[in-house]
Amino acid sequence: MKKIAVAVGLGVAAFTCLAVAQTNDPAAGDRLQTALKDRALTRPRVDAPPVGQPSTETVEDKINWTEMRTALALSARRDLSSRQGTTAAARPPGLRAALSENFKNVVVREVNVTRLPLLAPDGARIAQSLKVYSLGDSYSATAEVEDGVAMRMSGARKKIVVGDLKSARTRIASMRTEQKPLASMDAPYLVTRSESSTDLTFAKFGAGYVLSIMCDDPADARCADDAFIEKLASNIILMNPEAGGE
Repeated sequence: MKKIAVAVGLGVAAFTCLAVAQTNDPAAGDRLQTALKDRALTRPRVDAPPVGQPSTETVEDKINWTEMRTALALSARRDLSSRQGTTAAARPPGLRAALSENFKNVVVREVNVTRLPLLAPDGARIAQSLKVYSLGDSYSATAEVEDGVAMRMSGARKKIVVGDLKSARTRIASMRTEQKPLASMDAPYLVTRSESSTDLTFAKFGAGYVLSIMCDDPADARCADDAFIEKLASNIILMNPEAGGE
């Protein structure tokens, strides 16, 4: 962007000198420069999504660490009940603790500096390839899921305040009607798609999360249908169960 600005500035200067030379009228350069500025294309490099109005504030949410530990305990209790049943039962959806030291590609420091529950989907292939990148108040975890499918899970404790315009409230209300309950997290979720990924979003413990899957083949049913990403989100691991105490 800076390079473009410099180039435009040099162009304006050149045209200004040419106008002065051709007319001997110093004001001609000023008029031409004003005309060029009026006709210049000025736009942000990244367009904001049409939610309803531009964001006015970004605030950091308070993490409910007690809720996190309660959810972990309830999931452990369900696991125990399923194992004690008279018939073999599939492992129920839930949240389970996992030590970061057990993942060979995970840098423990990246986990320890994360100031929100660090969640990722469970899976044998994921465990072998999982990597975590943290900025403290947000993180991103990447891994291979299966042949031809990769995943990324991101979380953040900051939220954008969009104000109270009717259009914004209408859009948000519409999105909420499309949400379904995510049993593993006891939270509503929404599946959306873009050209590059299929995304499952939810909020929990005072943080926002996005689980994304990317298929090598855009027509792959694992990305085209909801079933695969919903199953992936049915069992979530918590990599910093000892975090909290802020």
